Amino acid sequence: MSHKVKVLAYAKDDYREIRGYVKRKFGDKVWMTVEADFKKLLLQIADMPLAGFVPEEIEALGLVHYRQRLVGQTRVIYQIKGEEIFVHMFVDTGKDFASVLYDRLMSK
Repeated sequence: MSHKVKVLAYAKDDYREIRGYVKRKFGDKVWMTVEADFKKLLLQIADMPLAGFVPEEIEALGLVHYRQRLVGQTRVIYQIKGEEIFVHMFVDTGKDFASVLYDRLMSK
């Protein structure tokens, strides 16, 4: 059974930032490959949402319906709500995730 995946506005902003960086640094051809990897992962999340793991930073907040999967050096953070999946963040693994999470929570 496939779930419906929705990418939230903040996550879309994250995605655009990643796209701009990859295109500037590595070019359009590399971006096409990276974009295909993102699309593939979103399809996998739709089919097997529980395959991701709960990041410890989120688990520490008591939020257990959130999961993480990786695309290259990018964390994809998503929430499982019934038959729907909400993608909340695309975060580079080089960033301090706890700080990014805190900033995102405080900006809402």
